Amino acid sequence: MSLLPSFLSRLRDDRRTQLLLARYVAIGAFVFCVDVGTFGIFVHAGLILPAATSLSFAIATATHFTLNRLLNFRNFERTIAQQLGTYLIVAAVALLIQNAAVLGGVHFLGLPPVFAKIAGIALNLPIGFLGHRYLTFGRGIAATIRDWHEATPGSSRS
Repeated sequence: MSLLPSFLSRLRDDRRTQLLLARYVAIGAFVFCVDVGTFGIFVHAGLILPAATSLSFAIATATHFTLNRLLNFRNFERTIAQQLGTYLIVAAVALLIQNAAVLGGVHFLGLPPVFAKIAGIALNLPIGFLGHRYLTFGRGIAATIRDWHEATPGSSRS
């Protein structure tokens, strides 16, 4: 079974996955407020836009990681350094997708930047959830790839 149908089936049938996703969305909404709020405070304080954007993004990212680690996924099998490293990789992929969605939405679809940003957020929601659930706060990237390779029919370990 491929990843998306498997996830959708689990989402429909598994109460734990439903709760994890609901908490992930709630934490994301809170972090959105943190990001926008701190950005506004920094701009009002006179910081230049790149500094205000970077600082608010850093605070939002640290808040998102911490809340998901402690309140949502609650996985402490891997060290915080391992989880943070994986988190940053998943976040970097999400950032690339976000930028592609914003640029594509604005330049090819003619969307206003805010609507393109919202579309990018909607696109990244399942990607971020799956990445953080199974990679960041799961077994990690290498172990997940190894498990997937071993479960693939016709694959063999060298």
